[in-house]
Amino acid sequence: MIAHVPTVVFRTPRLSVRRATPSDADVAFFHQIWTNPDVMKFVGFPQGLRITPDEIRTRINKEKSTAFDTLLIVELKNSGVPIGECKLGLPDADGVAETDVKLMPCYWGNGYGTEIKRGLVWYLFTHTECRAVRATPNKDNIASQKAQEAVGGRRVGESVYLFPEAMRDFTCPVPHYIYVLYREDWERQR
Repeated sequence: MIAHVPTVVFRTPRLSVRRATPSDADVAFFHQIWTNPDVMKFVGFPQGLRITPDEIRTRINKEKSTAFDTLLIVELKNSGVPIGECKLGLPDADGVAETDVKLMPCYWGNGYGTEIKRGLVWYLFTHTECRAVRATPNKDNIASQKAQEAVGGRRVGESVYLFPEAMRDFTCPVPHYIYVLYREDWERQR
């Protein structure tokens, strides 16, 4: 059983990461980021995700009171302005957890991705028994690759994700690297 988590999951020097709540259901932020082709091309949606504000509202209203596998909003700590979203995956049967970060393009190039990744890694290694954290940045997303490396992640492979046939009209293959940060390496860095 996963315990209830306060709305704020963690803070970094410049950012606050919190769970989406029903009060966010009327905010267009998720729609803006998920339909943005510059953001979503890296995850296989070159025209942005096909999703309506009503579908997002329904999803937010069904969110669990946990930090894991739920919608997390990244905000500037000093103003509360949302700049992106991220994900903390629960560790799988092998003890490996996945992370993901998406930022609005106007906030790219400020080191926020690395700051968020550090927070995600810290949270996973201090709140779960996971043995490793994995990420799969697109081969064209150099900034995400640098963020993985900045926190100590090692490139261990590469692959291509292909969407199901029914989705191929509005998606594209996602060639990506596989990065893994092992707990013992993270502990050694601290």
